[in-house]
Amino acid sequence: MRKRLTAVLAFTLLALMAAGCGKPKPEDISAEFMDMLENPTREKVDAAADYLKGNLRHLDGERVGELLLYWEGAALSVDNGSVDYGDLVEEYRGAAPDYVIELFLLEDAERKSPIISGAALQVGWQDLLDRAGRVEGFIRANRDKSIVKDDALWLYRRHVNAVLMGASNSPIFDYKTNEFSAEARALYAAYAAERPETALAWTLGEYRKYLESVGYKLDYSKKEESAKFFDVCSRLTSESEKRVYAP
Repeated sequence: MRKRLTAVLAFTLLALMAAGCGKPKPEDISAEFMDMLENPTREKVDAAADYLKGNLRHLDGERVGELLLYWEGAALSVDNGSVDYGDLVEEYRGAAPDYVIELFLLEDAERKSPIISGAALQVGWQDLLDRAGRVEGFIRANRDKSIVKDDALWLYRRHVNAVLMGASNSPIFDYKTNEFSAEARALYAAYAAERPETALAWTLGEYRKYLESVGYKLDYSKKEESAKFFDVCSRLTSESEKRVYAP
């Protein structure tokens, strides 16, 4: 009887130990995942992606979001065009936090329909404003989510720069007439009036002061005028980034 009881207790103990060993700790998964991405290569990035998918059941949403963004950074460092945000949305919707999925949707839109390609704008001024506004709206709704800040600010900076300057092959001041785009002028004024509480509206208001000071004209061939324009745009973009994250 005693031998039988001892055997039962031993079996129970082994079962409990096996169960404990079979459930990895989230912190151990995170550590292993990050180790896999040290000095990332294409092969390491792919292996880490498979590892994360295989361990989702052991992780909560916040940790999944953190690891996904860590993986994104590693993947982009290997190949800037290697991340398919649409695939990430399909794969991790429901597993990662909603705000990470929303960020990926914004990045997916920019990858599939970039605002600038071949040094030329691919969207109109109104669409550009709307897309910048959507990025600002995302930031305002997720200011406390530090893990998405870098990605969100990159998107915001890219859009604000385009709003202020256009692109090399689609300048906001006409190369021939030196005139500021009449369409952009009207649309920017309307946007600022309709959304005065936004960081982008403040930026457009300060931008208008500069435009008025130069009579809405700029000759890019004049180095001093051109340098001042780029300095103003750089300053306004930097200040706008601060304001969009201000409480």
